[in-house]
Amino acid sequence: MGSQGPAVNLLQKDLTGLGFYTNSIDGWFGPKTHDAVVSFQKSQGLKVDGLVGPITKAALNAALAQASDYGAQDLALGSQGSAVSLLQKDLTGLGLYTNSIDGWFGPKTHDAVVSFQKSQGLKLDGLVGPITKAALNKALTGIGSSSPVSASATVPTAASISHYNNHEKPVVESFRANFDGSLAQTLVGRAIWYMEYGYMKYGHTKYPSTGYIDCSNFVSLVYKDFGYSITSAAKNYGSVGVKVGGVYAKKIPGSSKYTLVGIEKLKPGDIFTFWNSDQPARTHIGHVAIYMGVINGKPCIINTCSGNPTAIGIINDFSYWYGSSLIEVRRVLPTSAFTAGNIITDQGPVIPAIYQIIPDKAIVMPKDLRTGF
Repeated sequence: MGSQGPAVNLLQKDLTGLGFYTNSIDGWFGPKTHDAVVSFQKSQGLKVDGLVGPITKAALNAALAQASDYGAQDLALGSQGSAVSLLQKDLTGLGLYTNSIDGWFGPKTHDAVVSFQKSQGLKLDGLVGPITKAALNKALTGIGSSSPVSASATVPTAASISHYNNHEKPVVESFRANFDGSLAQTLVGRAIWYMEYGYMKYGHTKYPSTGYIDCSNFVSLVYKDFGYSITSAAKNYGSVGVKVGGVYAKKIPGSSKYTLVGIEKLKPGDIFTFWNSDQPARTHIGHVAIYMGVINGKPCIINTCSGNPTAIGIINDFSYWYGSSLIEVRRVLPTSAFTAGNIITDQGPVIPAIYQIIPDKAIVMPKDLRTGF
């Protein structure tokens, strides 16, 4: 309260665009602006304090990005075009729309929007305006949820660090103890570096300034550090590299659990792809992860996931979602990448200091950066 200047002016414009602020753009952080910030924080499941700190700024950026994807205009009965197609795909991913993706906002799309609004406690008008767009952003990016696709992180807590120490650290320590110096394992080491230092959440090009990144951005970023330019859109990973044949998840007879088949065919750095939804209407790849290898007797992948200090974690259990949703595994790295003893380096990333946690052991860092292999 009381702040003034261009930054407040921009904040008011952003809140206006999201439907939370309806007063004049005067560059003064007064009671009306404070109330708008509080309303936004409530809509995103954030701490309600009226302060626009790093977490709220990051959530605003994500909400604005999602709103812009749907276009500036409200979507309603009769609307047509790519924005409606995207809306239908997103509602499909949320399990609320089960019809064709035709880009026409008809009765079925309207009903799906109303169902979504009802689930979020919003006004049931079937209109996709700023507030519904912001709520869709929250549901799709994982802010306030446990979705592995786009994981939400907070400043590290005792509970999250305890979980990390009990689950991730033993895997990391074993990985380092058996590090062979191959380019593939060095790439995995880079992913671990981000897990220990970075705040990973949705945001694409906003990463340098906000620390926001999602699952496919994470995988793309790690590969980019080693000279590879691969897509940052999860849905396009079906054409990345080549398919690793013979790897799939099989349901255990008489059980609801799954087991991973073909582990012996996997190599560090392989990319796991997963369906976009738990629902029957699975339309596209919605999650990706990097394979680390068999560590402590279990196949491990590193990916974005909630509940960890940096929103990146290690999975070594494919019994449930990670088994039932597995599509296939893709390989980008050449055969030479798996030869022990090779060395490569890269530059350090820009990560907001508030999200850094300092590991208590040396990190396996790449050396001598070069493009590709």
